[in-house]
Parts: sequence; structure tokens; C-alpha cells
Amino acid sequence: MLPYVRLELRRLARTPGMLVYSVVMPLLSYLIFTNITSITGQDKAAAATYTMVSMAGYGAIGALLNYSSGLVVDRSIGWLRQLRLTPLSPVKVVLGKGITALATGIFPVIALCAAAVVINGVQLRTGQWLTIVPLLWLGALPFALLGIGLGYLATAQTVQPLSLLVYLGFSITGGLWLPLDLLPGWLASVGQWLPTYAYADLSWRVAFGAAPSLTDVVTLAVWLVVFGALAVAGYRRSGRSVAAL
Repeated sequence: MLPYVRLELRRLARTPGMLVYSVVMPLLSYLIFTNITSITGQDKAAAATYTMVSMAGYGAIGALLNYSSGLVVDRSIGWLRQLRLTPLSPVKVVLGKGITALATGIFPVIALCAAAVVINGVQLRTGQWLTIVPLLWLGALPFALLGIGLGYLATAQTVQPLSLLVYLGFSITGGLWLPLDLLPGWLASVGQWLPTYAYADLSWRVAFGAAPSLTDVVTLAVWLVVFGALAVAGYRRSGRSVAAL
């Protein structure tokens, strides 16, 4: 599987524009939101820290969904057909694609954390940084698998609007744009079980001196399994479509 991952990383390096977009949009959102302290009901320093996690997660998820949904292009150029000629199992193909997608997620995480320090003077202990950055990066794996599933199941005409709808829906309802406390009660009740909230809450807790929640860990793990099953099912279904051609 490692040669396959290296190949996908080389393909990724040929599309730098996607990485720039995944960094610039969350960074602009961060600069805007951190000047509206009433969003979190906290002082500016706390708001800058809270929003750093929100927008870093927002950027990482966007990068992963955007990259993974590019599987539609792979299908159209016959790359999927070539993969089926290799000994790679569906699970290994999906996992390899997910690992490659994760490489795109580190850039918005690093950019947002750096902006928080340089622009807003966010100060965390070394141990907090060493926990938050990996959580924001590696914790986004479920969304890479979600993007892969969408990329295998959607068509060229529907993948972008579908990915955007899922991206914004999960981000808004999961508390990345506004804290759940500011959402209607019924919507907040739904949001606390979404992968976006569990993913961000792990880092929010660490950033404000608390321990990660076991509930968040379990919730994210459940969604990881669900999205992984979706991705594998999508790969198998696309394989049947290719075989029928």
C-alpha cells in the first residue's frame, strides 16, 4: 500500500491551488470572527483561541472533502479501472486515499495556529500545542473517508454541490461557525452528536485546560466506522459500474 500512497502524494503535489484555497478561506474567516467577540461570549483572547480551533477544523475538513471528492475525476480518466488491476483490496485503496487526503489537512491547521499566535497573540503551553495540532490534523480522518464515499458515489455533476452541502451542514450544525449555545435548542441537541462537534470539542477542551471527553472520542470513532463503511461500499459500487462498461 505504501507505493500507492507515495503515488497519490505525488499526484497531490501537482495541484497546489487546492491547498491554497483550503488555507485562505478559513484564514479570512478567522480574521473576521475574532473581531466579533460576542460570538463566543468571551473576551477577545478566549475568542481568538476558541475560533482558532473552529476555523482550523473548518479548513482541515474542507481540504479533505475537496481532495477526496476529486475521485470523480479519477473515475472519468480510468484511474479506478487501473487500480482494480492491482492486488490492492478495496479497504487498502480507501485507506491509502484517506492517508493521502490527510496530507492536505495539515496545511490549514498549521496556518490557522500560526495566525492565532502572530495576529491575536494566542498563548498556550507547549503540551497544549503538541496535543491540539495532532488532534486537529489526525482527528479529521473521518471526513477524509466521507469525502471518499461521496467521490465514489456521486457523479461529476453532483459531487461539488453535494460536498458543499455536507460541508456547510456539518460545519454550521456542528458548532464550527457558532457555538452550539447560540443555536436553537433542538438544533444544538442534534449538533452535539455530529462528528464536527466531537472533532472540534476535543481541541477546545485542551485549549482551555480540560481533558478530552471520552464521549467525543467515542462519537468520532463511531462516525469513523460509518464513513469508512460508506467509502468501501462506494468503491465496490463504482467497481461494479466500471465492470458493466
